[in-house]
Amino acid sequence: MERITKTDDRVHRPAGPWTPTVHRLLAHLHEQGFVAAPAPIALGDALETVSFVPGVAGEYPWTEDVASEAALVTSARLLRQFHDAAASFPLDDSVDVWSQAARVPVETVVHGDFAPYNVVYDGIAAVGVIDFDTAHPGPRVWDVASAVYRFAPFTTGADEGRPVPAFEDRITRAAEFCRAYGLDDRSRGMLVETITAGLVALVTTLETEAAAGNPKFVSDLAHGHADLYRADVAWLEEHGDRITAALR
Repeated sequence: MERITKTDDRVHRPAGPWTPTVHRLLAHLHEQGFVAAPAPIALGDALETVSFVPGVAGEYPWTEDVASEAALVTSARLLRQFHDAAASFPLDDSVDVWSQAARVPVETVVHGDFAPYNVVYDGIAAVGVIDFDTAHPGPRVWDVASAVYRFAPFTTGADEGRPVPAFEDRITRAAEFCRAYGLDDRSRGMLVETITAGLVALVTTLETEAAAGNPKFVSDLAHGHADLYRADVAWLEEHGDRITAALR
């Protein structure tokens, strides 16, 4: 399991082959004025050091603040600001290493796991985004779809003991996220199929990594995460037309 430690205003995290590229991305974000991401500080063979983003991450179960409409809206706006800043990152296939394969069309660098647990809050306001290990070039809708799945949330499971909102409430939250982000009509029309594609890719990664002995993914598989994602895909396929109609 990865071990993350904090010392004063610095966070020390395990580094991977992609970490030098992520550090260049983080430096670029700060150069563009997006200071809601960690700043890169140091990089060793096995450990990276970045600045600590003050606030509280939206871990499960959600607090009332994290579940609020204000948190939803400010999270969507934060994602848009990140995408806008990352869009000018100078991609270079000769040096860039990402943990995920690039997805076309490449419009920006996406976060890859923009979810409440990777967003930092000050009360009801989203003020930071963390954990860029899964960042990679791709279309904006890839991140928005993943975020809507987590923030609505469009899941068949309970939120760590708390029931998910009613179906109509989840659709309302999804539509509000898209509005706050400023997602275009074409992307809204393909949002559900993009969520489904992301979940299928997630199951594939989970099972592949578990088979290779990665302890985190072995644990996730044992806890039924793949079964939950498959159930969510089936649920989205059943309700997809209704969700898409509400998002437009």
